[in-house]
Amino acid sequence: MSIVRMHPGIATACAGAPPSREGTLDAGTWFVASGAHGVLRLCAFAGAPAPCHAVDAALALHRCEPLLGALDRWLGQDLAWRWSETPMPRAASATHAWVRWTRADAELECMLALPWSLMRSLPAPPEELASCLQWPDVPVMLVVSQCRIDAEELQLLEPGGAVVLAESLQRPWHGVLRAADEPAWPGAGVRVVLDPPSTPRLAGSIAARDEAPGMCEVRVATSRSVSGDRLAGWFTDEAIGEVGPLAGLWRCAEPAQWLASGRLMPWGDGWALHIESTCAPL
Repeated sequence: MSIVRMHPGIATACAGAPPSREGTLDAGTWFVASGAHGVLRLCAFAGAPAPCHAVDAALALHRCEPLLGALDRWLGQDLAWRWSETPMPRAASATHAWVRWTRADAELECMLALPWSLMRSLPAPPEELASCLQWPDVPVMLVVSQCRIDAEELQLLEPGGAVVLAESLQRPWHGVLRAADEPAWPGAGVRVVLDPPSTPRLAGSIAARDEAPGMCEVRVATSRSVSGDRLAGWFTDEAIGEVGPLAGLWRCAEPAQWLASGRLMPWGDGWALHIESTCAPL
């Protein structure tokens, strides 16, 4: 990515900001299990008040055996579930995908919270499990470029300038689609093909990396949501709908910092972010 000075432009409001996600945690009996990719959480009998005794929790977990057996076979391990009196914290929604499990014949309903990294390490669930899963829609963030920009280059950011997207000069041009509040850590999200960037298509999971892909990224403004399983990398060549052209340049710290915003525009054989406004000071 390189920064280019151009004629002054017109300032606009900040674009590319990740949409907020307000989730409602289901009441019920909560259980947790530890795995290589973090903690899995289970809410049994969603909508019912949580029991007060360990015996009630044990009975609730026993009723979940059809789900837990299918889950163990999919994961290839036997999870050791334990009762938790504490519901899942809201902050964990950035690291976990929610899925509802129902079986009409068992008159049973549960909610599972699975780490995104776990889902992306697995193939799609087998039919016996997949047929019982309902994936809620998840607000998403589309990243069209990731890079490192040093302090001197950041000083060149100004309205009317441009940030050239190096990835757009490659074929195919790959971006990243991830949950809106998912941190930009190595391997987060799934790949999308961006030819053109206004109509991205799913392209599978992202290979794990030892280091973060970069300290900055260009995010396209979108209010779209996709089902949680689409963010697992199990689908390819599937359109997610039109997006853009508003976009923003962000520093990938925690918390993320907005640096500039503008619009995507063609640039030679590739694309660039035409800067219309910047934060002050940088």
